[in-house]
Amino acid sequence: MAYFVAIASLFLVVSAGTALRPGRRGLFAALAYPVGWAAGELAGQGVVAELLLLVILWWWGWPSAHWLSVLVLVIASAVVIENLALIAILFRSRSVVRRAMAHSPDRPLTIGRPGDDVFGRWWRTALQIPLHPRAMELLRNIEYGPLERQRLDIWRFSTTPSSAPVIYYIHGGAWTFGDKREQGRPMLHEFVRRGWIVVAINYRLAPSSPWPAQIEDATRALGWIKKNIATYGGDPDRVVVAGGSAGGHLASLVALSGNDPTWRPEDMADVANWSVRGALSFYGVLEMTGDESQWRGLGRALRRLLVNRVVQLPYEGNEHVYFALSPYERIAPDSPPFFVVQGSNDTLVEVNVARAFVTKFRAVSFAPLYYVELPFTQHAFDLTASPRTSATTRAAVAFADSVTRARPPLTPALIASYQVPPTQLQLRVRDQWTDVEDAVGELGSLFVVTSDNPFSQVLSPEENEIRRADLRSLLAARHLEYLEARGHDPLGEWPDELGVALVNVTRESARALALSFEQFAFYEVTIDGVVVRESASDLVLS
Repeated sequence: MAYFVAIASLFLVVSAGTALRPGRRGLFAALAYPVGWAAGELAGQGVVAELLLLVILWWWGWPSAHWLSVLVLVIASAVVIENLALIAILFRSRSVVRRAMAHSPDRPLTIGRPGDDVFGRWWRTALQIPLHPRAMELLRNIEYGPLERQRLDIWRFSTTPSSAPVIYYIHGGAWTFGDKREQGRPMLHEFVRRGWIVVAINYRLAPSSPWPAQIEDATRALGWIKKNIATYGGDPDRVVVAGGSAGGHLASLVALSGNDPTWRPEDMADVANWSVRGALSFYGVLEMTGDESQWRGLGRALRRLLVNRVVQLPYEGNEHVYFALSPYERIAPDSPPFFVVQGSNDTLVEVNVARAFVTKFRAVSFAPLYYVELPFTQHAFDLTASPRTSATTRAAVAFADSVTRARPPLTPALIASYQVPPTQLQLRVRDQWTDVEDAVGELGSLFVVTSDNPFSQVLSPEENEIRRADLRSLLAARHLEYLEARGHDPLGEWPDELGVALVNVTRESARALALSFEQFAFYEVTIDGVVVRESASDLVLS
């Protein structure tokens, strides 16, 4: 029995060591995820298991050989020390997440404390079992298409308010396996308990259904949500898409292809708006060409998986296909807000993939991106209801709440109020306010964007000043020059709105900036006059 306890304890030592420092070569690389994940997420259970082994050995009979007794105690001590370190890392994740959100360069967010969780109470976190709320209604296997795997589940409460925001969740599994019932449960339970509606989908899997079947199904499901979710109490205009691993890839691709009709089903031509309010990517595969400058040794395995099982086309000669399915290559100025979570010890998705995506997004897009990098954290950490998962869930809730504020309708009266005249549009030129029509001859064509009063909902002066500071900070980070601008209502029925005038930028960039600050419209000023354009559609409002 002593030898058995020593061997079992040695396995626990190696497992915890793998969680702390996973192997990257040979057999250690193959075992890094299954062994390291279990040890990293179930560290408390590891301590309990070691104590039980010692109790069993004591009950069976402590070894009489001094060297064996010392060996067992040394190994047991190592097990306890390693697992206590892993437990400390789990709890430290709370402050890591909180600081990442509060110190984000893109409009910092304050997240709740553990006591603010509506569903993820301390005892559920201690159990780490993702039990669903008792009163939750689960509507299973609703068809969003004619094929067998085109099914979705809807989670809600009978008390969920009408026009509730929607989390659209896409499961992972290397595009070859997985099910809508298996992943993201602790986070989704918290969302549904907070009054959200959750839609979780299945989709066709490779290799029986090669790419682009997966993204076609994910896009079709979004179309179904846009057309039908109001029947179940959801708001089709307030959808946040989410996913982990391969699901994080698909969720990101759905968010970044809102203007691309390539994967839209022909029988949903009546869906006018394919955009989402934001995307949650948990350890998502955000680069799909296997670029080793990002993957650092893991790119070859990714490309082999894609070539042999998922896309089923050789990379050489089909590079455009792989670039098209890579979220990294689809980042644009008008990309929607993102929340990205990545573990530094992830042995399936290299942490530098997330870092590269974040760097490019912040350089190209005007929308906010929040990035949380979790130390000593393996792939798929959020399968259990751990303190780490509850921390990232609180951050996800704060992000999703921030991007899903209800938008009032764009009424004819509002459209009329934007026109110039009656609104006076002015620029500060050489410290004097000048009508824009007089300044355009000197400055050339320009665009005027404000950050005040999102969707024409009047904020306090203090709130608007914070938004103006965010706008100036964003323009400085993008190295864009601007003049101060303001819109003035001569009748005094609307407060002055301060903004910026941008010269030498594209209309796409001006539109993206207006979208980022939740504006119905922006101004295009040329020598021929002032045109009001809708931010969502880029159409002229008149």
